[in-house]
Amino acid sequence: MDLMITSKVLETIKGGVLLEVQADDLKVQAYIVISVVDMSVVEALVPISVFESGAQVHVAGVEALGDSTEQVVQVLENMDPDDIVVFLCENAVVYAESLAVLGLTH
Repeated sequence: MDLMITSKVLETIKGGVLLEVQADDLKVQAYIVISVVDMSVVEALVPISVFESGAQVHVAGVEALGDSTEQVVQVLENMDPDDIVVFLCENAVVYAESLAVLGLTH
């Protein structure tokens, strides 16, 4: 599936950004940071109120060894409107590639 993806920065956060992502008809928020895959990072990024609200929170590690485009798009294809996703990018190169996939370039 080819998604038309655009994003805008909502907030700069520690190690990355919080984005509003529009992928075709899907609108979600995405935390994207440079980090190892660690649930404590997710807990520090995403406010407790989000977890308490019952929103679906997806977590994905984006690795340099794989195709970052495929990794990011695969997660988006399995999301519902108003879900939250946290992309934990292995390094700065993967982070930049993932931002580009999400329609944001510097």
